Amino acid sequence: MKKRLFGILTTALVLSIGCTEGDKAIEEVLVEVDRGAVLRTLQINNAEFDINDTAAVVDIDLEEQDIEEGDLLESVSISVRFVDNTPENGDNTSNTVQAMALTQGDFEPGANGLPITKLQFSFAELLNLTTVAYESVSCKDQFRIDLALALTDGRVFTTSNSSGTVVNNTGFFKSPFSYVINIVEPIEETAFTGTYRLSIEEEGFFGPTFNDGQLVTLTQGHSNNVRVFEARLNSETVPFEFSVVCDAAVVTRYQKSGFGCSSDFSDRVLLGPDREPGLTNQNDDAVLELKFVEAFEGYDAFCNMPEVPVVIRLSKQ
Repeated sequence: MKKRLFGILTTALVLSIGCTEGDKAIEEVLVEVDRGAVLRTLQINNAEFDINDTAAVVDIDLEEQDIEEGDLLESVSISVRFVDNTPENGDNTSNTVQAMALTQGDFEPGANGLPITKLQFSFAELLNLTTVAYESVSCKDQFRIDLALALTDGRVFTTSNSSGTVVNNTGFFKSPFSYVINIVEPIEETAFTGTYRLSIEEEGFFGPTFNDGQLVTLTQGHSNNVRVFEARLNSETVPFEFSVVCDAAVVTRYQKSGFGCSSDFSDRVLLGPDREPGLTNQNDDAVLELKFVEAFEGYDAFCNMPEVPVVIRLSKQ
């Protein structure tokens, strides 16, 4: 289980949900946080690369939050790695390389009075940074971008020392400190959208991760090939996200499930992609398979459980 270093109490999360327009989010959310800092994902404008377009740009809006309303921000170190998921043409996975470091001067005041900035890299820039030849890249390969937030008091925050409440991508903070960029062949905007029936093929640790047999509505997400839907577990509904990547359906990392084992309602078991993605056909959206694990990377919400593989099937109605 990951070490919980970011102290967030239930009261603070209740306040964050109740923020009204004009309130400073940092005043509401961090009112009972005794230490820590986050890089909150305000908006993902694009987080995938078209295999045919090296000018394509990753574009993510970030907001830094700390107990001093941004005054503790010193720098953000950005590293990147190319992940080769198509070994048939050789393994071209790169080492992790330092891309750049953002300083206070790269941030500006945002709507909440907190420092904001953009995380932007083109496909060509990441190829150059990782020294990977374009000819070696295939659909289903990925780039991984990792962030490390350094404060003026010497502390550094990353995925490795932040709680599931912080890193999950569907709560308030949405601060994974890490983004995976899928390399895709674009699909039609209307493909893999509409009503689907969700069926459980392999259950999770405590039984079905979602209610078996429910109808869900798939819509396009933040990027062309990203699809999202809302699924129920008993009476709780949670969003779920995946990408159609050639013949694979790749589940997004750090997604909240509808269950946990702590008294904090905000702390839920996190979900993430299994080592082998589910199969699909990007030219036929009738059926697709999603493979993911519960307690992804040890984020088990104090349930004392291992990573447990789950398989669900979505059938178009």
